[in-house]
Amino acid sequence: MFTLSERTNGVVSFMPNSPYALPQFHIPGSLAFQSTNSFGDFFYQEVQQEHFTIWRSTYQPYEDVSLRVRRDQRWLGFRLMLKKHIAHVFLGKPIGIMQGQMHFAYFPLTDVELHLKGNEVYEVVDMQVSPALFSQLKQRGRTFENFAAQIGSDRPVWIADRPAWSSYTVLEAMEDLLKDPTREVVAKHILQEVVNTLIKNKEHDKKIAFDQVENLYLVREMIRKRYPEAMTLKQWAKDTRMNTTDFKYKFRQVFGITPYRYLMYERVKAAKHIMLSNPQLPLSEVARQCGFRTYNNLRRAFFPMEKIKLSAWRDKNIGMAFQLLVELMLFDWM
Repeated sequence: MFTLSERTNGVVSFMPNSPYALPQFHIPGSLAFQSTNSFGDFFYQEVQQEHFTIWRSTYQPYEDVSLRVRRDQRWLGFRLMLKKHIAHVFLGKPIGIMQGQMHFAYFPLTDVELHLKGNEVYEVVDMQVSPALFSQLKQRGRTFENFAAQIGSDRPVWIADRPAWSSYTVLEAMEDLLKDPTREVVAKHILQEVVNTLIKNKEHDKKIAFDQVENLYLVREMIRKRYPEAMTLKQWAKDTRMNTTDFKYKFRQVFGITPYRYLMYERVKAAKHIMLSNPQLPLSEVARQCGFRTYNNLRRAFFPMEKIKLSAWRDKNIGMAFQLLVELMLFDWM
């Protein structure tokens, strides 16, 4: 259990609430808590599994505040910023974590101060993992081995001195895990990706301003929602207030993929969903609905991303698709 306090107002008390009443989507199997104060509203959901625990938190301060989180228990895990940027002080060590960045550490006890600006909305995911789950990672190298050797000691240790950008794969895997937190295989995949990314964190990344990061996330969300539409690199760069060269570089730096390939990824993902939900739909129509002008454009984009031909993927999954249709029909009938 943790204690949250505010520098001026003291301990921040939480009351149980319905997960459906919080400004977050409901995490199945979670417990939900809310704290309403004169200086801000704070919410979180907590879900525990055998080898990991997830906290999904939202901070809505009405004024500039400093929150202190203390926990007299060992911590092994990471923080992933989903929205906005927070200046942290971890056991006296200042570390700023920007939107989309993650930070992994072991603490014998938790003592973290968060500096929040008023009238902003912050969203964050914390994931604590067991040493048993951590030991299953397929990772080698001096950095990893030195970190692993200090787990359980009386001193804090970080895998990397500074946070790293999470890729689009980590962000989407976390979304999937929050929809079904019982999937330990997804949790392990996320853990592996987070550790790999932090160990490979590059020191020569370009500096990105807070507003640029937020604009990059707006473009990513635009692509996710409007993937069937015709969009251009020039339009995206204009939306982020960058030139096209800076936009391409910084988009890849933040999400681990170029903007164009991310658009293709979203279209291919949509194509797979359509083929599963409507297996009798002609592939030319599948392509059209996903933003590809022709079947051949879909076919050429599909193989590099899925490592299997489009027709072979459809044949392989058609049985699953028909089974899904039967289940949906039976559900409607009942």
